[in-house]
Amino acid sequence: MSATAPIRPATPPLTIAIRTEPVSEAVSTAGRADVHPYDRGVSLPVPEPGHWLGRVDRWSKAHGRASDALTGFALVAVLGVLSISAVQGMRWSTAWALVLVTSFAVLQLSVVFRRFAPAVAYASASLAMLVIVLAPDGRVVDQVAGGPTHVPALFLPSSLVFLLVLYGVAARVDVAGSRVVLAVALAGVAIATGSTADALRQLTAAGWLVTFYVGVGLALSVLMAWNLGRLAAVRRARALIERAESARVAVLEERARIARETHDIVAHSLAVIVRQAEGGAFVAGRDPARAVQALQTIADAGRAALTDMRGVLGVLREQEPGPASRPALADLAPLVAGVREAGVHAELAESGVPFTLGATTELAVYRLVQEGLTNAVKHAGPRARVAVVLSWQPEALTVTVADDGGEVPVPVPGTGAGLQGMRERVAAVGGTLSAAPGDRGFQVRARFPRVTQSSGGPG
Repeated sequence: MSATAPIRPATPPLTIAIRTEPVSEAVSTAGRADVHPYDRGVSLPVPEPGHWLGRVDRWSKAHGRASDALTGFALVAVLGVLSISAVQGMRWSTAWALVLVTSFAVLQLSVVFRRFAPAVAYASASLAMLVIVLAPDGRVVDQVAGGPTHVPALFLPSSLVFLLVLYGVAARVDVAGSRVVLAVALAGVAIATGSTADALRQLTAAGWLVTFYVGVGLALSVLMAWNLGRLAAVRRARALIERAESARVAVLEERARIARETHDIVAHSLAVIVRQAEGGAFVAGRDPARAVQALQTIADAGRAALTDMRGVLGVLREQEPGPASRPALADLAPLVAGVREAGVHAELAESGVPFTLGATTELAVYRLVQEGLTNAVKHAGPRARVAVVLSWQPEALTVTVADDGGEVPVPVPGTGAGLQGMRERVAAVGGTLSAAPGDRGFQVRARFPRVTQSSGGPG
């Protein structure tokens, strides 16, 4: 029995590159009792990266304070100018004019910090609006026959800024806070409807009907702004949840990949160690020198496996993994030679015209052959023969690892994790795998389709 021949470790060093994305926030609303049903299961269309709206959205998120300042300036330039133009024909007392100017300034300024201090911004805007609503009506200087004699300050265009503040605050507070925000706004609508009733009655005999419609319009405007803010909050929370879920899935996939790599590294060396230990025990009484040689081989194989495991653990500790040094097709010959020296007659043969495979596909081929040889070392009996055949065809590469079972198959317990790992690895590069007992031994066959540059694909 030649199972005691020394083994030269043939597995090249392995580096596992782990890519992780830090998740700065992870907000989950699933299953929480404090989340209103309205805030769950809502999705909004996201602007495409190439669309100008998408570019504006990304710039706004990257430069929040500058974006808010530009928004406030634009509102002053548009609504502020319109309000100044509107008040040219109206008169208030000097004191009330100063109060209204201050109130509108505070309202405009609250837009700038609505995202960074939403509570302060909303309180300031609400107080400013309360003053504007309760202010006396402005007297129309140049009255038109049948026209109004006084106009509420609420009807100035700058009052629309409150809706933007309401939207921004509703998008950034929690569910309970958003309800408080809505209640305050609706209370303001009720006050505004009552304070403008006198001014509206001068327009028509049915002043109460106009007042009703104005109140409904104000309430609908408030509800629309609040709803849009809540939808924006749901969209942001959903994006954070999806990012956290993507990171979790990536971690699980990486753990599965590390498990496969660890199995490929360790199982091969352990199979050799078991075979050498059995051979050493068999010849220990008759040839102590060969038994010592078997023990030395066991030590070499264990040392090689320990080195590979240290490499894996070292990569896991690295913050910035270096470029991967992965086995390739060129490493198949040393791998087969190492198994041959373990007492299993292994041969490597190729046919056809080789073509270029991607690095990922080459790694899958190498691990497939390694697992097939490991199974042969573990389960095949003495004088077993293993054939590794790479058949290059125009449309695919077929890899076959088949053993004849040897004289008497050796039962070694296993969990089947190796075959499952092979299936996952082959499927990941678009291939197919079949593994089944042959006439005497076991055969593993995988087909890796050829992928051209134009078609893209794995590898």
